[in-house]
Amino acid sequence: MDKLSQLPEELLVKVLSFLPTKDAVSTSILSMRWKSLWMWLPRLEFDYSCYSMSRGQGFARFISLNLPVHKAPAIERLSLKFRYIENGSIEPEDIDFWVSLAIYKNVRELCLKLLSFAERPTKLPSSLYICKSIVILTLKDEILVDVPGTVCLPSLKTLFLRRVTYSDENSLHRLLSNCPVLEDLVVERDEIDNLGKVSVIVKSLQRLTLKMSVACDLDGLMMNTPSLKYFKVTDERLDSNGDSDSPRYAYSFEAMPKLEEADFLLTFQNIKKCFRSFTSVKRLSLCLGVYKEESLYHEGLVFNQLETLKICSCDSDWSILLARLLRDSPNLRDLETYVIEDHPDRRVNLPNHWDNQLNCVPKCLLSSLETFYWSEMHGLLQNQMDVAKYILRNALCLKSATISFSTTYAQETIDEMIEELALSFRGPETCQVFFD
Repeated sequence: MDKLSQLPEELLVKVLSFLPTKDAVSTSILSMRWKSLWMWLPRLEFDYSCYSMSRGQGFARFISLNLPVHKAPAIERLSLKFRYIENGSIEPEDIDFWVSLAIYKNVRELCLKLLSFAERPTKLPSSLYICKSIVILTLKDEILVDVPGTVCLPSLKTLFLRRVTYSDENSLHRLLSNCPVLEDLVVERDEIDNLGKVSVIVKSLQRLTLKMSVACDLDGLMMNTPSLKYFKVTDERLDSNGDSDSPRYAYSFEAMPKLEEADFLLTFQNIKKCFRSFTSVKRLSLCLGVYKEESLYHEGLVFNQLETLKICSCDSDWSILLARLLRDSPNLRDLETYVIEDHPDRRVNLPNHWDNQLNCVPKCLLSSLETFYWSEMHGLLQNQMDVAKYILRNALCLKSATISFSTTYAQETIDEMIEELALSFRGPETCQVFFD
């Protein structure tokens, strides 16, 4: 007998746990001792893309025969990933059976990804929605979230819903309302998912990521998440021309007193009524598309805890919002201006309203701003040069300033812009200034 086979079974199972499930199963041919060791694995991943189409029926039969007699006291994680299934070799009923078995075996983490799997989204067993053991649930692609009348997921802390279909417009709300300890939620919406207004009312939620695809419908977004610490919203529903007539929808956000980080990519949306919910934020990233008066927040708000600000310069009027945030963020330390990759470019060389927004130098420039970074600067746009020169001239506590120019400019043009910006710098002698 080889030395490896002489190790205790508990240690051998630990070794197998580092292998992909299909490799762990293949060790069963080594000897009688290895034949059933893999069946003690607490974490299982079955990926149909790893097998040829002709082996579909055998693959399904293997899972159906072995999962019911799996020897692990509980299944810590079960992952089922299937793409195109030839000639119905794996049916939606198989998925139902396997998920039901996992629930019976007190599964803690369940991941389902079904792509081009059946003619219609696959419905999951109703027992999933009353599972007491599940802590992490991931549902992706062609899955029907059909929430029954009785729902209770007392242990669920992490929920990922990516491009799934809902049985009706209230399914998501019913599901979330019965997850009393949910902390992390990701919802990625698809073109046709049957949702209208998205309502997230979860007192325990700490992290929330929402992503709207180009063609999905959205009637509104309602949130009541007082424990939220991280919030990201990405709205891709923008045509390539940056059409300002893109759909609008209503926002209703209750106070988020514990919010530390927020990231918004919302194009042509009026969210001024919602800024009051974010005043506790420490790190803020913004791309709101058109920064006209309707997009600005109300006067009188102060972001005392804001330390890091990232703002996209994709629009000609972006400096209006930047000026107001500098004015109302007295403790800002890090400022970054950037352009999102592949983002519609709506910049034109219009006069900005920088001087109109600032009657005096913002406090953060005089006493707290330490780093200033600008990537993909278009220095030939006077509105961008004006902003950069203002900050370099008035930020008295800077430790580093880095400005990277757009690669579309010739080196001679870049040299001229560098000289103009360098003449504007009035910061401390110890500040490191880089131009790229």
